[in-house]
Amino acid sequence: MKKVLCIGTSGKGSQDERRIYRLTKWLQADIDITYYFIDRSRSKIESAKDIQRVLKSDTWDLVYQEGTGIASGANLILASLLNKQPYVVSSGDPIAGFFRTTKGNLIGNLFEIYEHLLYRFSAGFIGWTPYLTGVAMRMGAPKAVTVEGAVASDIFYPYSLEKRRAIRQKLGIPEDHLVCGVVGSLIWVPPQSYCYGYELVEILQRVQRQDISFLVVGDGDGKERMEKVVPPELHDRIVFTGRLPESEVVDAMNAMDIGFVTLFGEMGNYRLTTILPEYLGCGVPVAMNPTAAFYDYAAQGGWALPEGHPSDREFLDRCAIWLDNLDWQEVNAKKSAAVEVAAKYFDYKVIAPKFRDFVHRLLQLEDSAFTPAIEPEKTEAS
Repeated sequence: MKKVLCIGTSGKGSQDERRIYRLTKWLQADIDITYYFIDRSRSKIESAKDIQRVLKSDTWDLVYQEGTGIASGANLILASLLNKQPYVVSSGDPIAGFFRTTKGNLIGNLFEIYEHLLYRFSAGFIGWTPYLTGVAMRMGAPKAVTVEGAVASDIFYPYSLEKRRAIRQKLGIPEDHLVCGVVGSLIWVPPQSYCYGYELVEILQRVQRQDISFLVVGDGDGKERMEKVVPPELHDRIVFTGRLPESEVVDAMNAMDIGFVTLFGEMGNYRLTTILPEYLGCGVPVAMNPTAAFYDYAAQGGWALPEGHPSDREFLDRCAIWLDNLDWQEVNAKKSAAVEVAAKYFDYKVIAPKFRDFVHRLLQLEDSAFTPAIEPEKTEAS
């Protein structure tokens, strides 16, 4: 019996938790799996002590960590050096790139050292994009596989036209409007003078067409900033929902015609946000920066945004011109393609077998054609 410890650095209730459960249910049934999710209300020092205790509580054939949090990652590096503990890390962001983009070069360069060590002493790396997988291999990961951020097609799917209309009515959005939206964490990033969704507020003030509304889903200190800059005469053209539970997020996505996926900086060149496959799964085509990820995954079900930072005047002007000239025939064609793209690249039935075979090989198990029929039994470390 092989023992696997799964660690979620984003805590319970996060997207990472759902990803862990949905991926690990594809592993062989005789693998003993224990789940541990970091309590985000505790300090990093307290969390590090908890992880150390869990690692020492048993003999693990493999530790699978979803996320790159340092409280857990530093313990895994030490466990590998001192006890030869094999571990794999799964990540959707470049660590150094994330911190250079959001905190500046000094902090980013310090975290690049941590990033090298985390991958160098691992048994393998699971990248949410092939670009992250390549970076991890360059930094010393001995084995690697790409397992994209996936979409649960039983949750994120296109609603009927009648149900979409009802959701728009509830939100106060006219049913015949072109609705552009974002879903995400609205955290203001001072080095970028930007937060997710801010471009929609600026575009709203530039577009000429009247049959267009904007929908911003999420919360954070950037939400109040955005609300303050919307002119009073445009208040009825933009809706801020605040943070929503997953079921209502799906409703909000189904109220949209276009989902914005705005990436920037070193972080944006490598990542595939989890929102992208969820938009597509709901039949919502995406407007996305022209990164490699757009052309590899989303071009059929979306549009390439102009070049430039999402707070640049030229970027915003060109977005407004594009939307003013966008016709419904093109939007509807992209909607049909979006669902096909989600099924082709991001369905768990497509990506989970890669995870299964990679982990089985690390555990020195034969590859299996096992397909899960039920949810896994959730054993959690206390």
